[in-house]
Amino acid sequence: MSCAERLRRRVLGRRESRPLMVVGVALEMAMEGAMMTLLIVMMLIVGTQLHGGFPVDVTASAHAVSLPGATREDAMRILVTRDGAIYFGHQESRAVDIAGQVREKMRGGSERRAYLFVDQRTRYGDVEPVIDAIRAGGVRNLSFVVQQIEPGTRP
Repeated sequence: MSCAERLRRRVLGRRESRPLMVVGVALEMAMEGAMMTLLIVMMLIVGTQLHGGFPVDVTASAHAVSLPGATREDAMRILVTRDGAIYFGHQESRAVDIAGQVREKMRGGSERRAYLFVDQRTRYGDVEPVIDAIRAGGVRNLSFVVQQIEPGTRP
């Protein structure tokens, strides 16, 4: 084999190898793994929110009692926002429809207790029809969900 032929093979061999492409593929795989991890973490965080970020600023109380049933998947959670909007679970509702929704939820095996999340700036005139509708639906145990604070401190 002549010197020119060896030189030609060496030059052709250098052209065929692509070390930067290997680094690019490894970097691309690492970025894909990081993005998948972030996607999974974001899905877990969003999935654990109680009401998906509805704007309810509940009242604070120093003498609140723990309500572990409020976190159950089939719990009847009813929200009343400060502008009077009503949500049954994650769906917007009207006060006249609450009684039927409560009956339907109880037929599905839900606990016979409703958890009411009321914004602290809501007028009682907006809450009273909701309470009446819950009772008309057959639920007598009604719990107002509040925020726990330390005794002696102001919210």
